[in-house]
Amino acid sequence: MRMTTRCVLAVCLTAACGSMAFAAPRPVTMASPAPNAAMVLEMPGMINGEQHMTIGGVKKMLWDGIVVRKSRINNEGKIVIPPSGVFTTVRSGNWHPFDNEPINLGGKSFYYINQRSVRDVLHDVTFRPGEMKKMNHSSRGWQLTMLDKNPFFMDGAYSATFKLVKATGNYYGEAFPVMTGPQVNNDGANGTAAKGYYEKAGISEREGRLDDFIMGRSVSADGRTYVIVDSITPEAVKVRELATDSITDAWISPSAPVIKSYAKGESFSIGKAKVEVADVKADSVTVRISEGGKSVEKTFGPWNDETRNKLYLAESVRDQFWTLSPSGKELVHLNVRAAEGPFAGGKAALVAYQDVIDVQDGTPWPFDPRFIARPET
Repeated sequence: MRMTTRCVLAVCLTAACGSMAFAAPRPVTMASPAPNAAMVLEMPGMINGEQHMTIGGVKKMLWDGIVVRKSRINNEGKIVIPPSGVFTTVRSGNWHPFDNEPINLGGKSFYYINQRSVRDVLHDVTFRPGEMKKMNHSSRGWQLTMLDKNPFFMDGAYSATFKLVKATGNYYGEAFPVMTGPQVNNDGANGTAAKGYYEKAGISEREGRLDDFIMGRSVSADGRTYVIVDSITPEAVKVRELATDSITDAWISPSAPVIKSYAKGESFSIGKAKVEVADVKADSVTVRISEGGKSVEKTFGPWNDETRNKLYLAESVRDQFWTLSPSGKELVHLNVRAAEGPFAGGKAALVAYQDVIDVQDGTPWPFDPRFIARPET
């Protein structure tokens, strides 16, 4: 998760350290850091390699940091930071839902509970070398980082590499290479290579595909992110489709959760809400959350091999195992990390949070509206 400053609000954020903001012609988001940028490995008040344990017993190393981008010193000796030029960020590795992941952001500690994403897609766009285009969600972009006019010294074959760009200007880890051209087959993307054996075993001479350029592909994919190109020329790449998932909501809490198992008819309080366990079965539990004269009732389940296998991949499955209170300030989910399983001894294992915050992408950070939150990976 990261937070970036809004255009003019950097003035108040940085005033305490004697710096100021100025009206730059454009913000610094989606711009790569300077190659010679100064790095400070440790700073008082920042978390560096702090270890925490999740509900599931996973050891997590916690890091946070502050980044200043494209700053300068003016004639008065003051630091000038352009719009969106300062942000704080947290990195704690790959997260898992419902595992009470710890994070530290803006000097405050939180627990990461769950998130919601959307699929962001662009159609029919043309990239020139080095060009970057924002996605619809604006927290990510695509950049054509390389266009090779003569890969492997073969005329009529062109390769290109795309990368996802964060709002901070850094790249996500994976590159997306594609290769097409009049001398290139598309067997790497059209399914030909997946049908049985591609070549005969042994040594191939003229009987094989030595006259083809092996092996081109117009599709490059990793996880839920992919690129599909129509053509590559020495000047540009025509892209049919680009897609990636982007986070729209992240539910976090500054308060440690209540973790306990309950039988049918038992109840407990969390925040300003009362949670009643209305029913417990072998693979499901029904909870009722009451608050301020309103109530929400939901059955968590069924818990079986199918839902367990899809829990981390499919949000529609994950939605079967958690709910918010009427105010949205409390959250209860099935403890899918319980050592004996979520259902044991006639009881259901639950996790409950208070002071829950729905961090929505592109909205002011609740604890400091001078910042905009970007709950991205």
